[in-house]
Amino acid sequence: MKKISLLSIILLLSAISINAQDIQLIQQTPKGWFDFQIVQSFGFNDWHRVKFASDRLPNTSSSTDLRLALNLLLIRKTVGIFGDMGVGIMPAPRNGLSDPATQATIATGVLYYTKEKTVEKGSQTASGNFKMTFGIFGKIPVGEKLSVLPYFGTGFTSISAPTCEAILKEHDSNMQYIARYQWFDQDEYGSNSYPLTHLDFRLRFAYHISQKHNFLFGIEYTWYSERINFSETYTNYFNHNIVKTIHHEGNRLNMLGLSLGISF
Repeated sequence: MKKISLLSIILLLSAISINAQDIQLIQQTPKGWFDFQIVQSFGFNDWHRVKFASDRLPNTSSSTDLRLALNLLLIRKTVGIFGDMGVGIMPAPRNGLSDPATQATIATGVLYYTKEKTVEKGSQTASGNFKMTFGIFGKIPVGEKLSVLPYFGTGFTSISAPTCEAILKEHDSNMQYIARYQWFDQDEYGSNSYPLTHLDFRLRFAYHISQKHNFLFGIEYTWYSERINFSETYTNYFNHNIVKTIHHEGNRLNMLGLSLGISF
């Protein structure tokens, strides 16, 4: 009987000790912290099925993101909200100043050459795009030094639209046409940036390295819910009658990324 009582006391003390440790860990968990991260993402597809449209936009083969995030725990220090902002650096377009006559020939079946480019705003270099994301996250301790943090958020990425207008001439003919190409369905040409909304799914691991710092590593998936639509209009150069207008619907871009960072 004494052995059973002694065993009961030991188990009770152990339970109290474990519970006290859990309470201490919860109390030590900060209510809010900042993250600085670098993310390397890789695209699964192009912006558009029309090669001419994709070739003048940033290359989707990869994106290097630098971002700063604020995380706030709200519910029992296990569920919270976050917001981040940063810049995504994408490679230069495959052919930022591609010849519109090639696209006109594909679209109309008539052989053209470019006589003159009257409007041309393309990019031949890597571009930095502003990004912002908001959402919710959870924090799940899996050990004394490791936590798993699933994130779900929505945000936007700003993309600058290329512009192109050219005078095309038919081969072996005096006929000429004004070819106008538009991205994002913009009404007029300009250097405006257009926000593309996206959904983000992130799984992050936080390794505790000091009282206020964690080493972060994880994987994330980004799905762009908006399409970059593209249209081409061909107008008779002499009487300004529209000969043909074609609208193309873009793809929904998908990207998979790996992240590294530190919280403080």
